[in-house]
Amino acid sequence: MSCSSSSSGEDGDAQWKAAIDSVTSLPLTTAATATGGAVKSSSLPDEDNHTSQNQLKHYQIKAQKILNDILEKSLEVVCSSSSSLPAEDSDNGSGVHLFKHAPRGIVFDYIDEVQRPSKKPKLLPGDEIDEKSKKFKRQLQSVAVNGVDILSAARDAGHKARTKLERKEAAGKAAAKREEERVVELKKIRGERWLPGMAKKRLANSQ
Repeated sequence: MSCSSSSSGEDGDAQWKAAIDSVTSLPLTTAATATGGAVKSSSLPDEDNHTSQNQLKHYQIKAQKILNDILEKSLEVVCSSSSSLPAEDSDNGSGVHLFKHAPRGIVFDYIDEVQRPSKKPKLLPGDEIDEKSKKFKRQLQSVAVNGVDILSAARDAGHKARTKLERKEAAGKAAAKREEERVVELKKIRGERWLPGMAKKRLANSQ
């Protein structure tokens, strides 16, 4: 009995393995017809003959359904159509994507290009410049900055101010000298008594 039971168990395992191998070796069209329970009439005649010759058993159909369920859960069928493909951006993907498949949340501003003039500008003829003229030299000196010129101009201004001050002092000294000479002349003519009286009159007139 033990030998017969062990041999029957081994035969069952061998049959189970053979059933799995037969299911995996079957094409996809026959598997789909087996899960549906019937073969469509639109199938090819060669396939009809193949399925009629190799009729599946109950355990083969059950194993095939299990395999189909596993495939449906693990695989995802996607139709390759042009409408489902993501359209490329017209701006060549410029911007910041916060996530891989997210739309652009931050779009960079476009820099406006400088528009160049379409026509050539008309250059009006101007006055000819004479570099040797005094007017041109004055204009050039008024614009140019040179340390030597500044020092010479400051020296000339200081010399003019000093001569003006010397002339003023000389004029004051000459006036004081003339006043002294006049007083001496008056002393000779009128004497020294009239001086206090003249001083009082001048003070009264000034007040």
